Amino acid sequence: MVKDLLRNGLNNESLNRPFGWDSKPRDKSLLWLDKNENVDVLYNNFMSEIPSTISIDNINCYPEPAKLYYKLSEIDGLSPESFILTPGSDGAISSTFNVFLNKDDKVLITKPTFAMYSIYCKVYNTKVDYLEYERDLNCPYINLDKIIKILNKTKPKLFCLPNPDSPTGSILHPDELTKLIKLCDKLNIIILIDEAYYPYYDESVIEKTKHFQNLIVARTFSKAWGLAGLRLGYAVGNPKTIEYFHKIKPMYEIGSYSIAFIEKAIDFEYKMRESVKRIMMGKEYFINELKKLGFHTLVTQGNFLHVNFGDRSNLIHNSLESKVLYRKSFNEECLRGFSRFTATTKENFIPIIKILKNL
Repeated sequence: MVKDLLRNGLNNESLNRPFGWDSKPRDKSLLWLDKNENVDVLYNNFMSEIPSTISIDNINCYPEPAKLYYKLSEIDGLSPESFILTPGSDGAISSTFNVFLNKDDKVLITKPTFAMYSIYCKVYNTKVDYLEYERDLNCPYINLDKIIKILNKTKPKLFCLPNPDSPTGSILHPDELTKLIKLCDKLNIIILIDEAYYPYYDESVIEKTKHFQNLIVARTFSKAWGLAGLRLGYAVGNPKTIEYFHKIKPMYEIGSYSIAFIEKAIDFEYKMRESVKRIMMGKEYFINELKKLGFHTLVTQGNFLHVNFGDRSNLIHNSLESKVLYRKSFNEECLRGFSRFTATTKENFIPIIKILKNL
């Protein structure tokens, strides 16, 4: 039986992944605020001009990524040897598991967090400990002392910490992250800081990869860059560490078209920064208007926000159903009662506020 020949983790009955052929397209008549994508019309109109500048060589020829590595080096201020291109930040995460983890190794992850962390723990048949977010009126949080205590006690091989985390929007401040990186270095723990929402949250630890070989940073072009469909991200680390990531990569990290597109997009980083500013201003507008209407919101980082519609939830969900896609609810205790909207521009939020006011 094939089942008897599988990697141990794939026999885990709780490991379930969706089938691509079973995916259901979203209604294009709705405003998509459900997956933290960039739906800034002005920015997307600009980016839509790039495909016409990409030659056929970038479709029918094998990838040549060197130029992109040097461009990443320029914008992030590290040597080209500090990077490896991956299929989204998800690829950086899976590569980290692939490089470092063996069966029964310990992994420490937050809860709730990006779903793929627990998936990879099952695939690689690791032992998992969870850092659970505590409920708070402002934003779910994990106490730093609690993290330090658990790291000292369990000594995992890998500690995964998105900053900001999703779906909570929680962060640890730079000085707190520095303490954790130093502690993990002392305890011989690999620490993966997932910065998928950079620069919506503009703090970063990539500079510290120069000094700490145990630090890996995951980045993506899916969020602020608005290029989720290209499936392009990268891992950042000390060159001595990233060398091992290159040993396990496929023949080509990513496709030629994605490389060509990003090479051109990076030349317009300022356009991305302008979009981030518009979106964060839109987020502030939406939150302020929600507060005026008496709704409780959380203080979150990243391009999303949470609102509690209270006893008017069903009425509001029914009224918005034909206008916008968003996450209506969460099962996790720290977010129970809240709905999540992707942040977008003020122009996109105004019609939603009008509907809420009319209700």
